[in-house]
Amino acid sequence: MRINSDNHPTSVFDRHFKITCPHCLTSTNITAVSIPRYELVSRFELRKVGVCYMCNNCKEPVFLRFEAARVDPSNIQIVENTVEEVELPKVTFELNYLPLEVAEAFDEALTCYSNQCYNAFAAMCRRTAQSMFVELGAEGKTRVEAQLDEVKEPAGIDEETYQMLKQIILSGHDGAHPHLPKVNIERAVILLELMKDVLYQLFIRSAKIREATELRRQEIAQKKTEN
Repeated sequence: MRINSDNHPTSVFDRHFKITCPHCLTSTNITAVSIPRYELVSRFELRKVGVCYMCNNCKEPVFLRFEAARVDPSNIQIVENTVEEVELPKVTFELNYLPLEVAEAFDEALTCYSNQCYNAFAAMCRRTAQSMFVELGAEGKTRVEAQLDEVKEPAGIDEETYQMLKQIILSGHDGAHPHLPKVNIERAVILLELMKDVLYQLFIRSAKIREATELRRQEIAQKKTEN
């Protein structure tokens, strides 16, 4: 793709990308609708440029960032393989089945994760765990630890990584404690799945069973009323 000195957009408009839209969360093509102007990129000697695209599904704006390199006096190349998504889709979870305090903490954790703030994500996971302990009562911490131990082997998590993530979830009294280990993307991915499994097993599974039981009870009562 190129930004030409006459600002003709064809080179950019004819190139489509497929992403997961951060707005509608659909895997779809996006279409360029606005490109940087040549004279401004040239004047300020920009090394990176942004292109505004439109999600072909929901029509919301999506921004991609690229490295830029001058080809000749009349053309600036947009280096396609350097593409960066400026706004990433947020990881979703069944928050409506969680107690309010737990749901709010984990929702913020997911926001941190989706914005690649992995240490902030780890801190909010710790806060989520604190909320879980309160909600589950005296045996809350023991139940969370037991669930973590149960998933370790099936998930194939190595001992060093497991102990580090377990420390984040279970140790200390404050999710922002500076002594907690730093988290990179590889470990954040595992931490996310651990948290999702613990939350599902300790809250969502039983909530769904209760919901199904209540719906069945209502159906039976309705049939009795009709008869």
